[in-house]
Amino acid sequence: MPIPTTSGPYGVLPEGRHPCTMSEVEQLFVTAAPFSIERRLVFDALSVWVRTVGALLPGSKCWINGGFATHKSWAAPEDADVVVFATEAQLAALTEQQQKQLDSLLTQHPSGGGRVQPMGGLIDGFLSVRNEPGNTIYWLHQWGRVRGSDRGEVHDVRKGFLEVVA
Repeated sequence: MPIPTTSGPYGVLPEGRHPCTMSEVEQLFVTAAPFSIERRLVFDALSVWVRTVGALLPGSKCWINGGFATHKSWAAPEDADVVVFATEAQLAALTEQQQKQLDSLLTQHPSGGGRVQPMGGLIDGFLSVRNEPGNTIYWLHQWGRVRGSDRGEVHDVRKGFLEVVA
């Protein structure tokens, strides 16, 4: 099933999870989207990120969100927000080196404050344990939130997000 069309003043997908391929993401959110030149760099980083996660955690699900997964008209996306869902067994099977590699793909929050995003700041990456209802509910809530041109939350609108298999 193809990705639905974005709509409304915030250029969002219909609420919910929309399974797709990276080729479909590229077509709708780079080629056919506003600010396609800026989006190309974010997409290229996202593609490498998803492939790298897939090498570490094959078959894991990645939920892609943020301004990248919209057709907002007022600004180019600065990054793509993505959470990878992996099973406890997948995580337990990682070697120490693989765990370090995975950690380098995730947004870090140093003790001194701020945050450090992977891929030169083009990805805001998170990890969640798959099949834990509380985690799914949390990310469904987070990824459904909409921000307006002033970056404030729009409380009466919910949006959808993309799901690709790594």
